Amino acid sequence: MNERTTNWLEEANWDLGNAKILFENDRFNTVVFHCQQAAEKAVKALLYHNKLNGWGHSIHSLLEKYKELKNENFDDIERTALSLDKHYITTRYPDALPNIAPHKAYNKQEAELAIAQATNIINFVNKEIKDD
Repeated sequence: MNERTTNWLEEANWDLGNAKILFENDRFNTVVFHCQQAAEKAVKALLYHNKLNGWGHSIHSLLEKYKELKNENFDDIERTALSLDKHYITTRYPDALPNIAPHKAYNKQEAELAIAQATNIINFVNKEIKDD
């Protein structure tokens, strides 16, 4: 694995670890944001591993680039990516949701789901890199 791939994958795992620490302190909106970031960075690692451009913030769009390369269907991971993509802005900006601050809008169940989703994407990336 090249250094660029390793660095992005390490940061993905770091973000997931941060999400778990924040979860223990009931910082659920920030948990979800770090999960989105972890998944995004993991997919960028996968793209860089395959000598593709990893520009952008949409996990789903990044996965589309990989899907084109492999000419395979990744429906489950794509659905997971879409779910996490919805949280890129709403977890952080007070005007992203109507009349509610992000820290009041997210709950424990959403944070648990995001951790599971980010973990699934990181596991997918690790498998793809290993199988390459």
